[in-house]
Amino acid sequence: MNQWVEIDDRSAVAVVRRLARRHGVAIGLPETRVGELAIVATEAATNMLRYAERGRALIELVRQPGADVINMIFTDRGPGISDIDRMFQDGESSTDSAGLGLGAIVRLSDTFDIFSSPDTGTTIVCTFGGKSSGADCGVEAVGLRVCHPNEDTCGDDFQIRQTPRATDVLLCDGLGHGPAAAEAAGEVIAAAGAAGGLSSEPGKLMRQITERLVGRRGAVVALMHVAQPQMELRYAALGNISTLLIGAKGIRRLAVRDGRIGGAATHGYEEAVQLEAGDMVILHSDGLKTLREAHFPPGLLKKSPLLIAGFLLDRAFRGRDDASIVVMRINRGGDQLPWQNSPP
Repeated sequence: MNQWVEIDDRSAVAVVRRLARRHGVAIGLPETRVGELAIVATEAATNMLRYAERGRALIELVRQPGADVINMIFTDRGPGISDIDRMFQDGESSTDSAGLGLGAIVRLSDTFDIFSSPDTGTTIVCTFGGKSSGADCGVEAVGLRVCHPNEDTCGDDFQIRQTPRATDVLLCDGLGHGPAAAEAAGEVIAAAGAAGGLSSEPGKLMRQITERLVGRRGAVVALMHVAQPQMELRYAALGNISTLLIGAKGIRRLAVRDGRIGGAATHGYEEAVQLEAGDMVILHSDGLKTLREAHFPPGLLKKSPLLIAGFLLDRAFRGRDDASIVVMRINRGGDQLPWQNSPP
């Protein structure tokens, strides 16, 4: 279940708390840690009600080899937090919550980040569980997805594989939404696995996937490989997955080839791009509005990839389809990553 939970009354806080606890148990967290996870979920959701009156939360369990992680996103369109430093002090919180303040949420979470202003409201993200080694090898990458509001099965899916030598990404959107779309997306991922898994040759892998799935329901797909330390991006795409490259020269939208998995076999549109330190790549399905400069308020792109993904998944969500997004950043050598262990 990957659904936005609308936070508009106290009962929604209980829903978020129960969902967080369920995911904590599912990945085998100790009971003490499950309790801390529930505290963070309760505190964040309750403060949202108190200060913004309403908002939404996404509690997502991401299965990854040896390091399952729970991503929590809390976002509202309220007045923002005028004095974040004060709110990091223990005891500064909603009177209806545990009274712990953002400072305790930071300490209890494995990672934490916040973006807040009068114009954008407040978005908080935190994680529990395994930590990705992506930042250590120079690339941070994170994905999120949500269902169509009337479904509990998501027809979008993604895979991210990171090693010291490469970062590989697959993002796919099964035709339609709901269980049939989820099955179509699952066929794409299974076909990629049968072809040997994510590859340094996205175009070749795209052809192998399309050959295996001719005549199936179908999906649209983007494949990406970033070689490290060369930081060369190789890319193949088929259909309407949007891919943005954001760097010193602005925003560039990578091209795609029209079509879908399930039609004729093809390698899709292929391209190679040299990445620079500080560059960011964002892929998303058409469950989000087409991202443009107006979707990136000042300061957002300096935040963690998880916060950027969560903010955009909320603000650009069309609400009539499944939606997914992957955000990847090339880090500068020696960059301090404040969201990993301390408040910004």
